Amino acid sequence: MKRNLSVLFVLLLSVPVLTGCRATNSTEVGVKTSLIGIFGKRGTQTVYAPGSVYMVLPFINAWTTLPTSQQNLMMNANPAEGDRAVPDDITFKTKDGNNIYIDVNVMFRVDPQNAGFIVSNVGNSIVEIKERIVRPISRSVIRDVFNEISSEEYYQVSIKNKMAAKAKDELGETLKPYGILVDMLQVQQHRFDPAYQAAINAQKQAEADRQKLVEQQKNMEVQKQSELEAKRAIWNQRLEEARGEAGRARNAADGYYQVKINEAKAILARAQAESEGIRKEAEALGKMGGDAFVKMQVAKQLAQKKILIVPGTNVSTMNVNDLVNYMMGRHGRPPEAAMEAPAPQPPAEPQPKPQ
Repeated sequence: MKRNLSVLFVLLLSVPVLTGCRATNSTEVGVKTSLIGIFGKRGTQTVYAPGSVYMVLPFINAWTTLPTSQQNLMMNANPAEGDRAVPDDITFKTKDGNNIYIDVNVMFRVDPQNAGFIVSNVGNSIVEIKERIVRPISRSVIRDVFNEISSEEYYQVSIKNKMAAKAKDELGETLKPYGILVDMLQVQQHRFDPAYQAAINAQKQAEADRQKLVEQQKNMEVQKQSELEAKRAIWNQRLEEARGEAGRARNAADGYYQVKINEAKAILARAQAESEGIRKEAEALGKMGGDAFVKMQVAKQLAQKKILIVPGTNVSTMNVNDLVNYMMGRHGRPPEAAMEAPAPQPPAEPQPKPQ
C-alpha cells in the first residue's frame, strides 16, 4: 500500500515536469512569458533560440513560437493567388487622376531579437502579424509612394522599379520598430480603369499600326534599293560593254587611220619620186640631146603597139617603119611621103531630069 502511494506521488510530481517541456525547430524562436510572477516579475519575457528543448512550467508561464523564415504577403486581384479569398489588389491614383490596380507581394520575416515585443504587442502567429501590422501598413505606404508618378511614367520600367524600391525602403523603416524586417517588395500585374484601358489599348494599336507601316516602308526601301542596285549593275555592265565597243572601234579607227597614213605616205613618196623623175627628165630635156630623148621615148611606146591610121574621107596608107625611123632620127622619108595618094575615080554620069 505504501509502495503504491509512493509511485502515485512520483507520478503526480512528474506530470508538471513532463507537460512543461517545450521545443523549437531550426526556423523558429520560442517566447516564454511569465503569467503569475512566482519566479519573476509578471509579464517578463524570455526568447529561446531555434533548435532546442526547454522547460516551461505550465499555468505559470505562457509559451509562444514564431517562425524566423521568410514570409509572403500576397495581395492579388485573383483570390486563388492571394492571401485572401477575395480580390485584394492595391489601388492607387496617379498624379494625373487615373486609377491603377496593382498586385503586390511583400516578403518579410520576424526579427528574433524583437520576438517578445511582437508577442506582447502584435500577435502570437504569422496570420495575426500579417493582418494587424504588415497588411495595413504595406498598403498605406505603397499608395503614398506610387501616388507621386503619372500614368505615363508608370509605363517606364526604370521609374516603376525606382518607386518599388522606394516603397520597400519606407515600408522597412515603418515596420522595423514592430520587429518586422522587410526583404523585398514585388510589384507584379497592373490594371487600369476600363475606359482608360480602352484608350491605352487604342493607343497601343495605333502605335503597332504605325510601327507596321514603318517596317513596311523600310522593307520597301530595301526592296527598291535592291532593285536599284540590280539596275545599276546592269547599267554598269552595259557601260563597260559600250566602253569596250568604243575602245574596239577606236582601235579599229586608229588602225584604219594608221593604214591610211601609211598609204598616204607611200603615195606621197611615189609622187615625190615620180615628180623627182619628171623633174630630172625635164632637166634632161632642157639639156643638149633632149629632143633625141623624147623621140626615143615615143619610139619605145610606139614600138609596142600596132597603129592603123584611117582618115575620115580618103584612105591612104602610111609606112609605120619609116615613121619610127624618122622619129628615132634615122634617115628616111617623112611620114607624109610614105602616104600614097588614092587612085582617081571616074566622073559620075549625069542623071536624066524627070519629065
